Amino acid sequence: MRTSMLKNNKGLSILESLLGLAMITLVGSFFISGVLGMKKIAKDSGTKNSVYKQINDVIENIRPNVRMYQINYVQSDEERNTALALDKLPMAWGSGRLEPKESCPGCPGRYGFVIQAYPGIKGLYLVTVRLSHKDWVGSSDSTSKGGETSFGFVDYQFVVNSQ
Repeated sequence: MRTSMLKNNKGLSILESLLGLAMITLVGSFFISGVLGMKKIAKDSGTKNSVYKQINDVIENIRPNVRMYQINYVQSDEERNTALALDKLPMAWGSGRLEPKESCPGCPGRYGFVIQAYPGIKGLYLVTVRLSHKDWVGSSDSTSKGGETSFGFVDYQFVVNSQ
């Protein structure tokens, strides 16, 4: 009886081999899709970090030098929005560059700012920085169409003193 059992164990059948191969392929595809998903998340995270670093560079460039700029005496939100119209923003940013928009027509972002005397407190100024970017279309309340290019925007406000 023992010899008959040993004679029947000759190896794996073709069906068992195919089933094993299918399981290995399924596990491998889950692994590869997970790795590709992690790469996409890492790339998006790096892009967002780069954008936030550039935004911080713009703001930190303005903040210590506020006395060097002209103070715009606009009081209402409408006057501020007119002064910061998206098609009139004078500076360009992107890929680590901050320069006049004429020097960088291919830069994806634009920015400008308004410095206002802070209402009621002498020596304080309200700075509104408007940053726009081609990739932000639809992410803000308003967009501007200039030719073929649309820009979404974000406003940042902070208070500085005159000293």
